Amino acid sequence: METGNEVKIIHIKETDSTNEEVFRLKDKYKIPFFVVADIQTSGRGRYGRVWESPEGGLWMTGLFKKRNNKDGFKFMFGSAVVVYKELKTLGVNARIKFPNDIYVGDKKICGILVEEREGFLAVGIGLNVNQNRPPVEGSTSIYIITGVLHDKIALAYNIGKGLMEVDRKNFSDVFKGYRNLLDTLGKYVRVYTPSDMYEGIFEDLTENLEVILRGEFINIIPAGEVFHLEENYERGY
Repeated sequence: METGNEVKIIHIKETDSTNEEVFRLKDKYKIPFFVVADIQTSGRGRYGRVWESPEGGLWMTGLFKKRNNKDGFKFMFGSAVVVYKELKTLGVNARIKFPNDIYVGDKKICGILVEEREGFLAVGIGLNVNQNRPPVEGSTSIYIITGVLHDKIALAYNIGKGLMEVDRKNFSDVFKGYRNLLDTLGKYVRVYTPSDMYEGIFEDLTENLEVILRGEFINIIPAGEVFHLEENYERGY
């Protein structure tokens, strides 16, 4: 018997992109559902960046119905918190870098891509799990950190359960939980938008989705315009 709390996972060997796969399957399964692939041949990150997706990582996407105009950010922020908390249970001292990357120290371990289409939201998670070497320069994996191999489907189930909880929450509650864990706050950063670059202390992120930078001037940047954020650990005001 199905319940509202069921985490439906479709596990496949290979696909171009789990974000694409969920849209191909959206008329076949009750929403929400999740697709997990062992390999992605055309994995991608935000703004079309290539995402290396070899065997050993967890490549998954959940498909959800969009209910209001802040749902994209709700899942962007909420999914980062879900992955962060799951990593903590595995003994991985993770941190959240704005907007939704998960790092361990200066090494990236997880990226998240939320895409809207046809009134749905695809919430893609790319988590390095069992790789014994960094998939790309500047990355790491759970196995590299802990020396322990993990069941990726069990991880997918736990993350999927967390994402379904995010779906049931309102934006304000999800935002507050995210902001409390956001490691970028207080750091000196460079923020890139399609038209400019800003630098200063990442002073705040408001519930109205504004990034506040304090440098020579106070800059208020719409969160949706940030396509890259670069941290600088040596400089500050």
